[in-house]
Amino acid sequence: MQYIFYLPAVLFVISGLPQMIKLLKTKSSGDISISMFIITIVAISIVIIDAYIQGNTSILVSNLASLSIVSVNTFLIIKYRKK
Repeated sequence: MQYIFYLPAVLFVISGLPQMIKLLKTKSSGDISISMFIITIVAISIVIIDAYIQGNTSILVSNLASLSIVSVNTFLIIKYRKK
């Protein structure tokens, strides 16, 4: 039953894929809020640190998955931002 707590990791990755695909296809990010993504990265990082300290593997894995997808999307937003 413990494995159900790893489901959020899969869902986080799936939820970020549409944005990533759109960024890669359009190569445009002018209408996306970069500050929201940066704040999300900070918030997820705090949860990761807490999960590591508490030894909660399922929360750690889920948030590492979330951090990876949000970080890639943030990188793409910055990369495709028009100057």
